[in-house]
Amino acid sequence: MDEILVKNTTLLHSESYTQPCSYNYKELEIILSDFSCDKHCPYCTAKITKWPKVKDDIHLLSLYVGQFKELGYKFHYVTIGGNGEPTLHSYEKLKDIVEMFDDYDIPVKRVLTSGNIFRKPEKEKYDLFVSHGWMFEVTTTSFNNKLDRKILGYEHNYFETEAFKNARIRLNYVLLKNNIGHFIEDIKNFNKKYPNIETFALKLLNVNTKTGEVDNPLSSWIIKNAIPKTERDYVASILNSKFQYNKDIFDACSWKMDDKHEVYFSWKKGKYGLHDLVWYGNKFVNYQLEEVSLPKILPKVYIASKFIKESIDNKLSFKNDFRTKLIGNEDDFVDFNNHSFIRDSSGNLKYQYLGPFYNEKASDGSLTSSICEEVVQTENELIDKCDIFIVYFDSNISPGSITELIYAAFKKKKIEIYYVKEDDISYELKSSNWYPIVSAIQIAEDEDVKTKMVKDELEVLKEIVKN
Repeated sequence: MDEILVKNTTLLHSESYTQPCSYNYKELEIILSDFSCDKHCPYCTAKITKWPKVKDDIHLLSLYVGQFKELGYKFHYVTIGGNGEPTLHSYEKLKDIVEMFDDYDIPVKRVLTSGNIFRKPEKEKYDLFVSHGWMFEVTTTSFNNKLDRKILGYEHNYFETEAFKNARIRLNYVLLKNNIGHFIEDIKNFNKKYPNIETFALKLLNVNTKTGEVDNPLSSWIIKNAIPKTERDYVASILNSKFQYNKDIFDACSWKMDDKHEVYFSWKKGKYGLHDLVWYGNKFVNYQLEEVSLPKILPKVYIASKFIKESIDNKLSFKNDFRTKLIGNEDDFVDFNNHSFIRDSSGNLKYQYLGPFYNEKASDGSLTSSICEEVVQTENELIDKCDIFIVYFDSNISPGSITELIYAAFKKKKIEIYYVKEDDISYELKSSNWYPIVSAIQIAEDEDVKTKMVKDELEVLKEIVKN
């Protein structure tokens, strides 16, 4: 063994692992909820762990991604995965996910697929990923496709489709007892036949990512057929003897096959998922389904008030709406987005503004202010997601703001109510909106309702941004 090999092997055997810093993660993995799949892998993680079915809240994920960009969260990968085949989900859902990462500087964006994405009926989804620079991640156990289809239980030889051959590919190669003697030959054959495969990732199977127990037939299959993690040194020694060692990061190592292709080996000495952030349903979790708290996340604020708009050169203008001043960009107040923020008087980030917008995003992905059912449903869901609900009442009656306030009260939200004093009102609370204000306080049954009399919306603005 030469000097370089000795050096690299020593590095690989190191027991020292660096915990990820607060904002630096290996991967952001989005696990979609549906269990539908056109493969029947005998080691299926989803079937082993049996995560509960949930509703995918892609809108809430989008809000967090907007914050991640602003707060400086770093990810080396973003991956769309699933309990089943992720590309069986709707085009609209996949489009929402893909587009939220368009201006996010993440080196590798990829989607796991059984090969379904390379079918002709899925061309629209395929084109979506390709046009946005995403790569596809597929899994195999053998260069012999007939044998691979037998082991993984599928019929579609997607390797021979033009869609596969023209795509950027990461190939996961599962290390089994029946391929450990020739896996180098296999990946070299794949490299020769499919030069569009950029990374060959060698996979050691996890018996059970949720409990670690062997309590089901799939985990038993892994014990019987897969290469155990105790053989990681042996696998690394083979790679060291065949390829040029490149680097190690986040409990994984890579080797160069040539200038354009690499072999990647997940070392798996650390806790599984240690460096990952996982989105499932409507929250971030680890692989044991324990909810994960995130550092420095901003409160999400909903600010209800009558829209102040005027027509300038036959175009609606919202420049005089105080929320435009809070956000700092009129266009961002008009159309739904995930990148609107409010800063305090010192310029520090204080809130993420999540609504309302004049044009809300409908269920079909379009922006609308005229489809009443869509607007009401969307804005109620925004209130559901907000941490703080703020409402401003002047002398004008705003049925929308009143309804939103009562809805927020029933949802037990933290509420701030600002209202203009009206001297001609005979009631104790000097506002035409005294009834909904008092009702909200009574409904909330909580001390977390703040009311304040103000002169105008500019005073509201100052209250919101004060330190």
